Amino acid sequence: MKKKLNILVIGSGAREHSICWSLSKSKKTNKLFCIPGNAGISKIASCEEINPVDKKSILKFCNEKKIELVVIGPEEYLAAGLSDFLTKNNVKTFGPSKKASRLESSKSFAKKFLNRHKISTPSYKEFTSLVDAKKFLKNSSFPLVIKADGLAAGKGVVICQKLSEGLLALGEILSKKKFGNAGKKIIIEEFIEGFEISFFAFFDKKSFLPFGYALDHKKAYDNDVGPNTGGMGCFTPSKLMNKNLEEQIYKNIIKKTFCGLRKDKVDYRGVIFFGLIIKNNKPYIIEYNVRFGDPECQTLLRDLKTDLLDIFLATIEDELSKIKISKYNMKVICVVLASLGYPGNYQKNKLLKNLDKIKKSNNIEVFHAGTKLVKNKFYSNGGRVLCITARSTTLENARRIAYKAIKAMNWKNGFYRKDIGIKNK
Repeated sequence: MKKKLNILVIGSGAREHSICWSLSKSKKTNKLFCIPGNAGISKIASCEEINPVDKKSILKFCNEKKIELVVIGPEEYLAAGLSDFLTKNNVKTFGPSKKASRLESSKSFAKKFLNRHKISTPSYKEFTSLVDAKKFLKNSSFPLVIKADGLAAGKGVVICQKLSEGLLALGEILSKKKFGNAGKKIIIEEFIEGFEISFFAFFDKKSFLPFGYALDHKKAYDNDVGPNTGGMGCFTPSKLMNKNLEEQIYKNIIKKTFCGLRKDKVDYRGVIFFGLIIKNNKPYIIEYNVRFGDPECQTLLRDLKTDLLDIFLATIEDELSKIKISKYNMKVICVVLASLGYPGNYQKNKLLKNLDKIKKSNNIEVFHAGTKLVKNKFYSNGGRVLCITARSTTLENARRIAYKAIKAMNWKNGFYRKDIGIKNK
């Protein structure tokens, strides 16, 4: 066996907690660090108070702690070129380059890529002028989708059912600068009626390796109502997926993306999250993300049998073709417990006093999203606070286990959706 590695994970959410959890189980992991981490992560890794934007301090830490692998979770650090900087300084890093990250950091860039390589995606127009965008809307039929071009933490997408909603969204983004520089340019996109799937695949310079999919629940409240969030829960697998659809995704989406990257001379080493809409059993890409989804990552890693560290190292070393992904083939659900008021104004520093009432077993794992530790007690420290994941031989039983755990916690300062996993029909 190869020597054990010192590993650093960058990020502070439940996605990073699940990555740390998965890496901590590897026999090839020596010391595990996380910057900046959270209360849950601190129980399995050494969390360090270093600003992830400060590249030089990250590199200094890597040199001091003899870090042999860095895993970057959030998209903003990839878009800022952290992967490029560390790789240039001889630190092995899982996560695409700044150039490759434009697939997520610019929807305009992604749309041009999709059209250039003839990959199915809704039609669109891009605008920087409020006057021109309004004029276009007034001559359009609805519904339509309006998107901020840049990174907006998963909240820069507005589905407009009528003209008044579209004009309001344009004013918020282009005039009131709701998303700052991320909204300096917008995309107005054709609305396609269907169901969404988050599909994942690992990419290196020479090959790609499909990983799996989950169905996310973006809206804040039951029955898909309320504002968009970073994700209120998800599950896998789904009865909505079939062999023909999976083959189409492989051939017409993932493979075409890989070929497009090679043709454009973009070396991509990392994971790609394909945000898909399925209409009449045909997949369309509505967005690329250049990292694991959250809460999809927590869900998919609960079913992964292959050593995640092996996958990361193979990706970096362009040896994905040597990896075979094996799974437990269980049904997995993830339910997000959020602070009251999320995704709007919410309170922090609320005691999570019944967290110990969630019984630990092979069936359940709690990943911390926004938490902090004060005198060995857990407090809320974000909009999404905890991700309760459960797995079982049936989705119905996984749902029962997850919701029983949340009810046992009885956290009065939070809320959760009660219909995660029901849109499986």
